[in-house]
Amino acid sequence: MISIVIVNWNSGSLLEKCVRSLLTHAVGCQIIIVDNASSDSSLNFVDEIGTELSVMRNDRNAGFAAGSNRGWRESKGNVVLFLNPDVECLPGSISCLERTLACDPSIWAVGGRFVSPPGRSQKDFNVRAFPTVRSVFSEMFFLDEVWPSNPWSHIVHLRNCRQPLDVDQPAAACLMVTRTALEAIGGFDEAFYPAWFEDVDLCRRIRNKGGRIQFHPNACFVHHGSYSLGNISRSDFLESFHTNQIRYFRKHYGRTAARRVRRLILLGLFLRAGLSMIHPPAMVMSRVAGSRAFWNAARRICMLHEGEK
Repeated sequence: MISIVIVNWNSGSLLEKCVRSLLTHAVGCQIIIVDNASSDSSLNFVDEIGTELSVMRNDRNAGFAAGSNRGWRESKGNVVLFLNPDVECLPGSISCLERTLACDPSIWAVGGRFVSPPGRSQKDFNVRAFPTVRSVFSEMFFLDEVWPSNPWSHIVHLRNCRQPLDVDQPAAACLMVTRTALEAIGGFDEAFYPAWFEDVDLCRRIRNKGGRIQFHPNACFVHHGSYSLGNISRSDFLESFHTNQIRYFRKHYGRTAARRVRRLILLGLFLRAGLSMIHPPAMVMSRVAGSRAFWNAARRICMLHEGEK
């Protein structure tokens, strides 16, 4: 059996689109929604679905890792698909992932290819290499933007990929993992709260245990993207993302690497705060608001990690 775990937090109408695509294209799968105390109407449709859907409600926002762990631990499948609520299943995509795992026990996890609603491949979102100190430098100082093919980048550009290939980290918005693998590594690390980098850590621990991870370009999913960013402020996102980035480096590379990454992040955020006064970081933000978001995130990270200097 395939179990599908969807962690929901105020995802609006996207959740219903996700679930209905599964009911159409993933017949027979166990569908579990773990709701992190949503305050919107995203769960209003569930009574129409009936017994084909299991909903677990947390009384607080426990975070993505904790929600995922609760879902897979109470599931029945021998493989578990972790699916974001802003993803829609296409015909044959889930069975394609399941066959990949069934055909080779050395493969512990597999991810699919994301396409945008118009059908274009989201080339920069599908696969990444594990981050390094150099890749953080490349990201924070715009090297990835001005020189996309630079050797330090952890973005993997998959041009004309037609066959499955071994990778470090597929996009965890759609990641199928064997139950054996989840039990071997203990699931997600809930210290990565509320989200971001728990998926990188999971893949890293799978690889450390000797498991292979594949990307399958023929398993296609529609990905709307960035739904969670609409529920938090820019500065809160930056703080959570980069704090967990530092946590990842401390866990897998040690304190020295974490301190280097912390310095690069702070320099990059302060640089962006200054540049935002010249050009706003997003169409919906003013120059002052954009600059303040980067500045506040950097200040909070400084306060959180005083002991890491």
